[in-house]
Amino acid sequence: MKRFGLRLLLAIGILAGARAGYAGELKIGTVDADRLLKGYHKTDLMDAHLEDQARDFTAEGEKMLEQHRRMKKEFESLRADARNSALSEEARDKRLQLAEDKLLDVMEYESRIRETALSRRQQLDDERKQMRLKLTDEIRDEIREFARKAGYTLILDSSPGAGGGFPPALYADKALDVTDEIEKVLNKDNPPAKD
Repeated sequence: MKRFGLRLLLAIGILAGARAGYAGELKIGTVDADRLLKGYHKTDLMDAHLEDQARDFTAEGEKMLEQHRRMKKEFESLRADARNSALSEEARDKRLQLAEDKLLDVMEYESRIRETALSRRQQLDDERKQMRLKLTDEIRDEIREFARKAGYTLILDSSPGAGGGFPPALYADKALDVTDEIEKVLNKDNPPAKD
C-alpha cells in the first residue's frame, strides 16, 4: 500500500509538472501488473516448460549420481582387494594402484556432477528471466495499445509487490514528458560545450 501511495504521489507530481501547453483531458488508470502476469495464459506455458526442463535436469543428475555410486563401489572393491592378504604383494600393489586411479576418477566425477548441477541451475534461471522479460514486454505492449485506444494519459502499476519487472508508469502520453525541461534545470550551472 505504501508503494502505491508513492506511485500516486509520483503521478501527481508528473501531472503537476506537465507541460503547460498540454490541453488534453487527463485520464489515469491503474493495473495490477503482477495479477496480469499470473493470469496470462503464456505464463502457465512458461512454467510448464520450465518444470519439464527441471525434470530433465533432475533425471540427468540422477543418472550421474548412479554412475558415481557404481564408480565408488568399484573403488571400494579395488581397495578391499589391495588389503586382501590372500593375494601376493605384487597383486595387492597392482590393486592399490588401480584403487588410487579409481579414487581420482571418482573425485573428478564428483566435481563434474557439481559443475553440471550448477550449470543446469544457471541455465534454468537464465531461461526463466529471459522468458519472463518477453512476457512482461508483451503485457506492457498490450497495456500501451489499450491506453492509446481508450484515451488514457497515464497507466500506473498498482501491484502490491515489486511489480514483477514492470515500471511504475506502464504508459504515459508523450505530452506529459518533461525530461527536456528537467535536464535544463539540472544543467543550468554547466555552460554548454563549445564545438
